[in-house]
Amino acid sequence: MRLGVLIAAFVALAIVGLADQHHTRRISAHASADFWWCTHVRVRCTGFDERTHHARWEQRELGYEAGGVVLAGAILVVVAGKRLRLRL
Repeated sequence: MRLGVLIAAFVALAIVGLADQHHTRRISAHASADFWWCTHVRVRCTGFDERTHHARWEQRELGYEAGGVVLAGAILVVVAGKRLRLRL
């Protein structure tokens, strides 16, 4: 596989992961505010399950990390292979 494709995939995965993290934190912040309002003023009671939302994020985060490790390993193998080929 070409090195440029691997690097592009790694960068794309990082961008998607960061965007997902930002989106998840924004939802969590809104849910926290809604929970406060629901508890203290009895308005904005949405029934949002923060634990399930966070558990889903942790699963996605694990996938992003695993994908990053696999891509980084593939990049290292390609670079090492090119360096070895140059020495021979």
